[in-house]
Amino acid sequence: MMNLLRGFSKGWTAKILIALLIGSFAIWGVSSSILFGPAGNVVTVGDSNVTAQEYRFAYDNQLNQLSQQAGRRLTRQEADIFGLRNNVLAQVTSGAVLDENTRIMGLGLSDKALAQEIANDPTFRDLSGTFSRNILRSTLRQYGLSEDEYIQDRKRVALRNQILEGTSASLDMPKVFSDAIALFRNEKRVFDYVAVGSEVMETKPVPTQTDISEYYEANKANYMAPEYRKLTLLTLRASDIVKPQDITDDEIRTAYDAQKKGLRTPETRRVEQLVLKDKVEAESVKEKLASGTSFEDVVKELGKTIKDIDLGLVTKTELPDTKVSEAAFKAELNVPTNIIEGLFGSVIVRVSEIKAKTTTAYNEVKDKIRDELALQKAGDEVFNTFDAVEDERAAGSNLVDAAKALDLRTRVVTKIDAQGRDENGNTIADIPILQQLLRVAFESQPGDDTRELPVGDDGFLWYEVEDITPPRQKELEEVKSDVGDAWVTQETNKKVLEIAESIAERIRKGEDMNAVLADVLPVDSIGSAVKFETSAALARNAQDPKIGNNAITEGFDAKKGDIKIAQATDGNVIVLRVAEVQEPDDKTIPAEGIEQLNAAASDDILNQVVQDMQSRLDVTVNQGSIEAAFNSYGGGGHGM
Repeated sequence: MMNLLRGFSKGWTAKILIALLIGSFAIWGVSSSILFGPAGNVVTVGDSNVTAQEYRFAYDNQLNQLSQQAGRRLTRQEADIFGLRNNVLAQVTSGAVLDENTRIMGLGLSDKALAQEIANDPTFRDLSGTFSRNILRSTLRQYGLSEDEYIQDRKRVALRNQILEGTSASLDMPKVFSDAIALFRNEKRVFDYVAVGSEVMETKPVPTQTDISEYYEANKANYMAPEYRKLTLLTLRASDIVKPQDITDDEIRTAYDAQKKGLRTPETRRVEQLVLKDKVEAESVKEKLASGTSFEDVVKELGKTIKDIDLGLVTKTELPDTKVSEAAFKAELNVPTNIIEGLFGSVIVRVSEIKAKTTTAYNEVKDKIRDELALQKAGDEVFNTFDAVEDERAAGSNLVDAAKALDLRTRVVTKIDAQGRDENGNTIADIPILQQLLRVAFESQPGDDTRELPVGDDGFLWYEVEDITPPRQKELEEVKSDVGDAWVTQETNKKVLEIAESIAERIRKGEDMNAVLADVLPVDSIGSAVKFETSAALARNAQDPKIGNNAITEGFDAKKGDIKIAQATDGNVIVLRVAEVQEPDDKTIPAEGIEQLNAAASDDILNQVVQDMQSRLDVTVNQGSIEAAFNSYGGGGHGM
């Protein structure tokens, strides 16, 4: 099997595929014995199981995705409010159910087919389309994974896919279903609406000390100082250890001579090619040019312009017709050539501009070459320096001492919260892979034997947690101004909502809409009565800043003539009436929409298949192992 993989990838395919564990196995798990060592099973299905560490690995991947969607790092508590633990448990259980069924069915996959599948995966290719040895080395170092374990995991997923693809491949939903969806999606509605805001209040509410104290007590959770951590960081990249001063002039001169061909700019010429109908026309043009008619006049007589025949500034090799290129690059400036029998028939060429070939002088690129050579040497030294850092740490040195021994520099971040901010609320800059660092740093303790994190293809980041400042409740005096503002906003919103509800209720009872507004709302800025506006015909997913998404959603949940209210994002409350319901003329879904519907239905069927398989098997879930995964992981210092 390994020989096949090396054949497919010129020796590097299997190594780079390790990165798949970060993404593709977020749901299905990985070989946890390699990542974390032995542990109990969270799920057991017949002879198949999911270990506590596999569950935790999947959990962390899902937590990362949630954090990216939220735009900040979520805590475990916040994620579990969304049901993350149970969701991940359901996912890994489904994986184990599929594994057990592949075993029962006796499904298999040849080594050659698996090797081809891995080799063809574009996810693991660098920008040049080839596999990167540096990515391999940094990922292997981080996770301690071997090719064999990775291949077994990939095979397991491939076997599951045989069941999944065989269950719902090429599923097509009936037309009556897609037509119903089209009607739902494409229906439009027109609304009469008005925005009720704080201007309806004659005076701004002013809180008493009692109001502020009571609001603070009821909303203490909003006034917490977050947990902070003090971190020592050591970053190792080629740019961190580069030493241009160590590059000799002889090395630069050797590199310059080796690169000299690439430093040459070839001669370029602006070529104007006049293609003629036949030899008769070609001879006629030749005679006119010989008699003194200008090239421009000849071109004009043929109904063309110089722009029409201009091939631009080109090198000799850029002209596809060899005969034309030979003639053009022998021609004198602004002197038309004789007739050339080229690929496109009889042509006459004129060269109107010549830029001579040049070679970049040594002194012009000396410093650049020096920097490039230094960076190249530093890149070669990164992994040697990595080994040296790890040797120092293995001998008991902390990051500061290890860095001093190797003439490297550490950085101390005095206070950083789980969102990467300092105690003043400002994001701390210039920390590579910040989100990944925060994830592991906030799950480690002072004194933990933490693992390095990969930075790009050829860099590393080590971290140590030096101290933890626990979260604390801010005293009222610290946040009194903020609490007062929040109370005013709350009371203002309450009053605005009351007025909006009173407007809606009066209209529901039969009063004229604008008459109610004239009675309740103040006049606008120019003294005119406030009136209901009428929207354009809006689709269910329309974006209209005046009416807002919440109001549109409320309007599509109502019948024609109904009165609804909805909170707007700017603090206003929208009162609206469904004025018109428009059924779409086109009640069909485009091809890409049909594909999405089929995919959604396929997913639903797959879920049902897995549930049915699960109902036929003995599935055991060990909650104690789940807790053990979190507890041991949090204190074990793994850099995951």
